[in-house]
Amino acid sequence: MMKHIPFRTLYHADHGWLQSHFHFSFGEYYSRKNTYYGVLRVMNDDVIAAHSGFDIHPHKDMEIITYVLRGALTHDDSMGNKERLGRGAMQYLSAGTGISHSEKNEDDEEVHLIQTWILPSAKGKTPQYGSKVFDSEARHNTWLHLVAPEGVKSVTNIYQDANMYVTELDNGLTLDFELGSDRQAYMKVMEGEVSINDFVCREGDAAEIQDENITLKGVAHAHVLMVEMAKVS
Repeated sequence: MMKHIPFRTLYHADHGWLQSHFHFSFGEYYSRKNTYYGVLRVMNDDVIAAHSGFDIHPHKDMEIITYVLRGALTHDDSMGNKERLGRGAMQYLSAGTGISHSEKNEDDEEVHLIQTWILPSAKGKTPQYGSKVFDSEARHNTWLHLVAPEGVKSVTNIYQDANMYVTELDNGLTLDFELGSDRQAYMKVMEGEVSINDFVCREGDAAEIQDENITLKGVAHAHVLMVEMAKVS
């Protein structure tokens, strides 16, 4: 079972310096029928103008994963972490008992990123921060595992039974993913076009998938993100 979510149907928040498309209820946008998918609470497609960004602000009890598509994002937080992240970099922030941070574009070009919030398995966890920069070949025509539940070695661990993957898929190439009967997935086409189980999804589109395995086929060079998680009724 697959549900296609066209990019044009997402709520568009125009703040001048920030152009954001919300996959779920967020900020000024609220829809009772669109508040979450499984443990996935937020997915925002953000474009931040040059020399602007989010001033320091707090978070609590949320797993926040940011994936940079274009430009460079500068992060600064209350735990003393500060770094600049470019294309293909993944940043993980577990807010837990509380953390504050800023996210700025200090450069002359826009920053395009996808930010995802996942509900933690329990409240009051110890805050933690991490990031990784991946070579583009690590996701070329294969699934690159970005985050995983606690105990999965060699992958950034989060406080939830959920995984995140990305791939850059060439035109005409196929890539499969076996989705267990007790699992579900949310897919985001970040760049290009891709066929998901024979349905063409364009740049910005998303899809909810349950009860069937996944086959991607590149239509135009595609950059795809997937959140795979336990099925929630």
